[in-house]
Amino acid sequence: MNVDYAMQHQGVIAWSGATGVPVDIRRHNGFSFTFKVTADLVADAEFFVRAAPASDADLCVPGAFVAVPEVISCASNWGAQGEVESKIILPAGAKAGSVCTATLPCKPNAFVRLVSAAGPTINVTAVAVLSHPK
Repeated sequence: MNVDYAMQHQGVIAWSGATGVPVDIRRHNGFSFTFKVTADLVADAEFFVRAAPASDADLCVPGAFVAVPEVISCASNWGAQGEVESKIILPAGAKAGSVCTATLPCKPNAFVRLVSAAGPTINVTAVAVLSHPK
């Protein structure tokens, strides 16, 4: 039996090393990001995740992007609170060629986009992995 993993987990460019690309996540049941370090990281490379609904004028393009609040994915009895913005951090010391993955526990809106928050994000590329087409 042949299994087409590429059909079930489609990848599209999400971060070119310089800018984020809006990714439409509406037609998939899940999504994640796969990052590749292109040069050794001397500091943490940090990304914010932003989300947008479809534009009122054209449903094929994003409307205004806003910060995605961090979601605590486990219950705590010590009062843990999510941050105002979801942040993905690739640690200092990651070597060129390293691959890191990250996701959010829920779909925040129709479109997502990575935004540089701090550090050498120019030394990173990212693909949005769109899983399980609807």
